[in-house]
Amino acid sequence: MFFLTPRYLKHAKLLHKGVTRFINYKRDILPPAKLEEITTLRSSLEDAMRARDKARISALNDEINKACEKALPHVEHSDIGENVEVFFVAIVIALGIRSYVAQPFKIPTGSMQPTLYGLVANHTEQDVTPNFFTQCKDWVAGRSYYNVVAKRSGLLRNVEPLTEHSYLGFFTHCRLHFEDGGTQWIWAPMRQLATDPEGFNLGMEHYLNLPISADGQNITPDAQAERKIEESKGTYVTQGQLLARGTLDTGDHVLVNKFAYNFRRPTRGEVFVFTTKNIRSPYMRVKVEEGSQHYIKRLVGVPGDRLEVKSPELWVDGKPAEEFGMKRVASMEGAYKGYGNFGFLSRDSVRELANRKDLREYWAMGDNSYNSSDSRYWGAVPERNLVGPGLFCYFPLGRNWGLIR
Repeated sequence: MFFLTPRYLKHAKLLHKGVTRFINYKRDILPPAKLEEITTLRSSLEDAMRARDKARISALNDEINKACEKALPHVEHSDIGENVEVFFVAIVIALGIRSYVAQPFKIPTGSMQPTLYGLVANHTEQDVTPNFFTQCKDWVAGRSYYNVVAKRSGLLRNVEPLTEHSYLGFFTHCRLHFEDGGTQWIWAPMRQLATDPEGFNLGMEHYLNLPISADGQNITPDAQAERKIEESKGTYVTQGQLLARGTLDTGDHVLVNKFAYNFRRPTRGEVFVFTTKNIRSPYMRVKVEEGSQHYIKRLVGVPGDRLEVKSPELWVDGKPAEEFGMKRVASMEGAYKGYGNFGFLSRDSVRELANRKDLREYWAMGDNSYNSSDSRYWGAVPERNLVGPGLFCYFPLGRNWGLIR
């Protein structure tokens, strides 16, 4: 009976089982000599077990363990290899989270202010750049300082003298192009650098239109005449000339919950992100050839709602909206200005959102209603365009940091 079997025989049976499994699993990679050695030792163990030779079984235990340990080639430990493996595993995990769980976005415009801020530039006549430590502190709070000067003299290119680019798909910047092929990089988006239609920019257009001959007293009359000829062909800048100056407050950086709409319906009143892919309207700022972009607005209407604007309020199904975010906009408290009645929701107009099996529509409006391109201009958002609700504002610290409401 098993419980009467001596302990050394029980251990011998476990050893035999282990070495047999080792041979079966590693047979295809074991060198022939090692395979024969281990097989011979197993046969010797079987003979010792039949003879109940305790001393021989004990000796074979050590021999078999050593033979198995040395049977396979030794693989050198590589710290670099392990670090590279961890790095790629981390990338895969991050991409998975970004694709299916939470995705970061940066608010580019002011359509959701003051709930969420976009990039806000302010031109200053004087250089307001503080000391290095104050700049670091302000950067954490989202503010950068600009005092851009021309690094060379030359005539700017007539066609697209200033173009916007992104570095590695993340770092937006502009490039100033000269007729002779030279360029100068400026680390600011084009809208905030020069082209914001409301004038909230760093003033580059203003500085490029300054009289170029301001330093004419330092050059000869012939050189002045030659420069005037060049200026007639386009804009001429001089090395050291001021191009842009002021402060740039970064847009809020938010996390969007891409998981939520797989398990629940979108809720009226929440901030949400959607794509422009299936929205076709002459009033949509994103052109078809530019592909799809992500927009962030407040979801003010869900399928089946009847919407109308009775400024400053937004009415849903014949009564003022009761959701927190929409009531806050309509309150006109602080920086909130209420809802404006433009476009598809002009005065006395009513819009009912489709709620069919083949089409479910959602209505998107910015909290900064009087400065927002939204569903009032380009219509409802189809359900297939929804990405997810805004979850958390993680940068800059302060201001709107925290859960998005």
